[in-house]
Amino acid sequence: MTNTAAAHRDRVVEIYRDDTAHVVAYAGTAYHLTPCCDASAKGSMDSIVCRSCYQQVSPMYGMGWTLADDKDWARFRAHMLAEYPASAQSPDERRAVAL
Repeated sequence: MTNTAAAHRDRVVEIYRDDTAHVVAYAGTAYHLTPCCDASAKGSMDSIVCRSCYQQVSPMYGMGWTLADDKDWARFRAHMLAEYPASAQSPDERRAVAL
């Protein structure tokens, strides 16, 4: 029998997308996808790189925000509203879907 809570938590959910940013959530963590390949990022030696092409990217792409933690969500939501033309309601709706 499939554990529906685990299956729900282990899918990629789009949180935000426009011409300048693509933010998704996976396994309860929201993060930016790289502009070069629309991929996640990772640490490599002394920098953060795209997981697909290994091009160096901003450290922001290596960050993640825990959706289940209210304080972390508040920081993420403030970042999204300050940086992108997202409505105040949009990130909250997507958080509920991603949890």
